[in-house]
Amino acid sequence: MVSPMLFIIAPLAAAFLMIFINRRGAALALSLLTPAGLAILGVSWLPATLVRAQPIVVASIKAPLGIPLSLDALGAGMAILVAVSSVLIVLYSSSYIHRGHHEVRYYAVVMILLTSAFGLVLTRDIFNLFVFFEILCISSYILVSWEQSGAALEASFKYMVLGSIGSTFLLVSIALAYKAAGSLAMADIAVAFDSAPRGYVIMAAVTFLFGVGVEAAIFPVNSWLPDAHSSAPSSISAILSGFVIELALVVTFRVLNTVFAAVDVLPLLQIIAIAGVLVGEFSAFGQKDLKRMLAYSSISQIGIMLFALSLGSTAGAQAGLSHLLMHAGAKSALFLIAGYFILRTGSRLIDDYTGLGYRMPVSAALFGLAALSLVGAPPLFGFFTKFQILAAAAATGGGLAWFGIASILSGTVLEAVYLFRVIRVLFAQPAERSRVEMDLPALVSVALFTALVVFGALLLPSLSSMIGPIADGLATLH
Repeated sequence: MVSPMLFIIAPLAAAFLMIFINRRGAALALSLLTPAGLAILGVSWLPATLVRAQPIVVASIKAPLGIPLSLDALGAGMAILVAVSSVLIVLYSSSYIHRGHHEVRYYAVVMILLTSAFGLVLTRDIFNLFVFFEILCISSYILVSWEQSGAALEASFKYMVLGSIGSTFLLVSIALAYKAAGSLAMADIAVAFDSAPRGYVIMAAVTFLFGVGVEAAIFPVNSWLPDAHSSAPSSISAILSGFVIELALVVTFRVLNTVFAAVDVLPLLQIIAIAGVLVGEFSAFGQKDLKRMLAYSSISQIGIMLFALSLGSTAGAQAGLSHLLMHAGAKSALFLIAGYFILRTGSRLIDDYTGLGYRMPVSAALFGLAALSLVGAPPLFGFFTKFQILAAAAATGGGLAWFGIASILSGTVLEAVYLFRVIRVLFAQPAERSRVEMDLPALVSVALFTALVVFGALLLPSLSSMIGPIADGLATLH
């Protein structure tokens, strides 16, 4: 079987090859074929990882001298999600990104971002986690500023400043961990923290949380997200909300739940999650810019996922990961459609989309389906994932769990109001001008993302045998 190291090597090699060839067609082909091949690689490794984690030996040098890497069921599942999402977003970009607008470099940076994303799920070394985290952040900064407008450059700068602060916190956490363990391997650090002073471990855990939490858009270190989304190309917004913040959330939670298991951070995470849900929904409710509205919605959805994971139960972890899958499809579709709304009208303001649904009926219908799933309308995928989260919280019990349930339900009402407001504007009055649907590649990409939220509930029976081992990866370091 082909080595999982290809998850890191292939996209990095593709990026360099694109720059060397410097042809749009070659860059686009490599950007489609590389993640497609890695998706197949992930699927081929998934059955083995469901049985046990697969350690990876780099250059035949084993730990502790070698760099510890491992592919478990959680890593394989996240790799498949990242790879498939990337294929669809690159397909969308082929018609969305303007020809001649440094396209080759655009696709190369996307491949470098994928390299870091795959590295984050494979590494079991906390310093290499920092390295991949930095590559992910720098790639994101570049992509957010891609249009080179004043707003884009300002948003990228704000993102970079907050990301740099997060990197500093992360380095402090790594220094504390190394001092305690004398090793950078996560398993060794976890053992050392079992006997370390409680206050010391708490300090290391909190600095780690606020370091990596920036990229996961965890409240309150998520202020970069609305500016970044409103200024970045919509394909980049789909990357950020479609899998980057979800991946960062999974990595953050797994490290806190394993390396820092000596202290109970779950109550703190539940409080942060509930605050994120409420702040995100109330902020989204007042927005007039469509992409800023969707960005604040992502902050709320990250809060819902974090709340589910931090319940500390198997049911909560499984429900949180199912909701993550739904959100990746729904939010990617919404941002990608929003990109063409902006292209066709020249405006980001919702009020300027009056009657656009009659000119773009297919796009508007797909937007409505993705929005309904995000709200949790039956029988769409989002209804079942939200119901599972609420049921897991009710089964857990306790004041925080019930407050979380009330917050999610209240947030759902707000979410329904502001998303239905967009749909109402789209069909407010018949349009007099001709139809201007999305270009075919973009339409295919969005349709496939939307198919996940429409038919995703049908996957739940087949996912039931896999979601357990995948969720186990949140509590193990194999």
